[in-house]
Amino acid sequence: MNYIKLVNFEVQRFLKLFVALVVFVSVAQIIAAVSSSWSYNNRAETIMFQEKLLMNDYVSKHGNYSMVNFLNEGLFQLSIAFAAAVLIIYVFFIWYRDWFGKSSFIYRLLMLPTERRHIYFAKLTTILLFVFVLLGVQVLLIEVAELIVKSILPAELYAEQGVIFTYSYDVLAILFPQSMLGFLLSYGIGTALVATLFTAILLERSFHLKGIILAGIYITLSQAFLFTPILLQMNTNYFYMSEILSMFVVTALIIFVVAVFLANYLLKRKINV
Repeated sequence: MNYIKLVNFEVQRFLKLFVALVVFVSVAQIIAAVSSSWSYNNRAETIMFQEKLLMNDYVSKHGNYSMVNFLNEGLFQLSIAFAAAVLIIYVFFIWYRDWFGKSSFIYRLLMLPTERRHIYFAKLTTILLFVFVLLGVQVLLIEVAELIVKSILPAELYAEQGVIFTYSYDVLAILFPQSMLGFLLSYGIGTALVATLFTAILLERSFHLKGIILAGIYITLSQAFLFTPILLQMNTNYFYMSEILSMFVVTALIIFVVAVFLANYLLKRKINV
């Protein structure tokens, strides 16, 4: 079984749960769009009636509804946090399920006629695929939410703020970086962290109780190294922000390479069938 087949295999194993996650996020954000715009519209009508204001007077006094209102809605933020939590849990589940699931499936995987590092990369690729599919779904949901809001609110009460403003706000600015350096920073560090956790799991599986201590030390050292650029700047105050961010990308790349090298060693030398 080659790498592509392993990726397809891992995707199929999580697909039903992932579809359920997408449905939950979509329903939550649609409800958030409806409830926030309805709530704003009802409040606006009440105030205009009580204070005998025209719509333009209300907007001048209390402000328009914009997509920021939707992005600040609790249900929207909950859906983002829930999706992130599920994927973080799956980082652990994708390995431990193979060991503790039915018939210790990991031993069948390790006996496949392929390089063992392909198993590691297939699981890592699967996590990244789900992340990027969720980002694509989020883009569609922002468009759907805007259509819902526009269909509920009078045009005078809604303020268009543009795509760049929307994707520069709060959590969307992290999920959708505005520059290539920002993208490499966000997703480079994210990938390095997932690779670090994968390798920590393999340390625990290789050495058991002692492996838990080794995994803790390994994660601590990796995190300390990741934040080296900040410590360097605090002691020297010498670098521009772009240079610090570039150093973060480099440290994340080093952490990733070390994680892959160590995981490959553990899979080949320490985990026996």
